[in-house]
Amino acid sequence: MQSRYRSFFWPAVLILVGVLALLVNIGAISGDRLYLLFDLWPLILIVIGLEIILRRTWQGAQADLAGALIVVLAIAGSIGYLALSPNPAVHRQDVSFDLTSGLEKASLEIDAAAATVNISGGGDLGNKLFTAHYTYTGQGPTTADSNGEVTIGQNEKNAPFFRSEKFEVDLRLNTTLPWAVTIDTAATTDHLDFTGVHLTNLALNTAASHDDITLGAASGIVPVSIDGAAMTVNIHRPSGTAVSIAISGAGVTLDADGHHQGAVGDVNYETPDFAGATDGYKVEISGAACTVRLDKTSA
Repeated sequence: MQSRYRSFFWPAVLILVGVLALLVNIGAISGDRLYLLFDLWPLILIVIGLEIILRRTWQGAQADLAGALIVVLAIAGSIGYLALSPNPAVHRQDVSFDLTSGLEKASLEIDAAAATVNISGGGDLGNKLFTAHYTYTGQGPTTADSNGEVTIGQNEKNAPFFRSEKFEVDLRLNTTLPWAVTIDTAATTDHLDFTGVHLTNLALNTAASHDDITLGAASGIVPVSIDGAAMTVNIHRPSGTAVSIAISGAGVTLDADGHHQGAVGDVNYETPDFAGATDGYKVEISGAACTVRLDKTSA
């Protein structure tokens, strides 16, 4: 009987992730507050320690009930902390870099523990490669540009396991250059509007994320890769644009142009014109508990 409640911990983690993803998706909790969960990592040690004590003290149904109660209290406490915890002091910062003469392409990489990322094209930026507006708590972010390779990071001087910071960035990209974009975050909310942007590659590595992506006209077959778990991904592309989508993972659903598919394993869809297209988007998504929607804009 001792081994029965030893397995409570990992099911509890899955339940917690699922409940939080549901609360974010229905708007009960703002996605940009999920970074506060990183403050609760000591709770994992407490739950494990209590279950070890239970295994050595009680037996049978009494131990099972106590172990289940610990798990329920930990989940309820985590959700309560997330919903009721006060927000720390918020800072704001504006950053931009000049466009280098002769530059032919650019890339953007964002690396943060948790973030809200808003990206759009800025056709009127003049000699600016990009402009960024940061909203953050704790230490300020880092921004660097090396010959059109832009890197943005969340600068945390504290040990990452002891404190997590809120980080929100609003970016406008110069549309006279082609861009390759990579975003590495956790617990993220992304609003990516590439209308008017010549996108050459898009890679998102996230977890428990909500991604809203508006694509512009494609030049060549543009790869789009998204990896994560408990994701909601909305993709909008211009009418008449060829697209293929391949989704792999457990518990995935796809609603593509009104065609609904759900599966435990792989799900695939492509527009009728993709096979012979020279311009379009090839989307590959990998993760568990993913909901993906594909539709068309009027642009």
